[in-house]
Amino acid sequence: MVSYGVATRTNEIGIRMALGAKRMDVLRVVFVSTALTVGMGVVEGIVLSLALDSVASKWVSETAHDPLILSAGVALLALASTIACFLPARRAASVAPMEALRYE
Repeated sequence: MVSYGVATRTNEIGIRMALGAKRMDVLRVVFVSTALTVGMGVVEGIVLSLALDSVASKWVSETAHDPLILSAGVALLALASTIACFLPARRAASVAPMEALRYE
């Protein structure tokens, strides 16, 4: 999904770079947009897991209120999203502005 999102924003990234954005600025834009999406998903997941804990406890003896499990899940998701974001972000930051402006 991150790769597709970056590919659809190639024209925007080209315009940013043509106007003087540095490589780190492009990387920051990609990482921040991914972090916002993942952050919203994590918050929604935690809220739903805590809300549905009583339903799930009928089938499973564990509880969703364990902070170790919740924090491990958040850390694993953050690591996976960072790895998934790195290659598309690097590819977007290395695109030539004229190539990106011609891209349609």
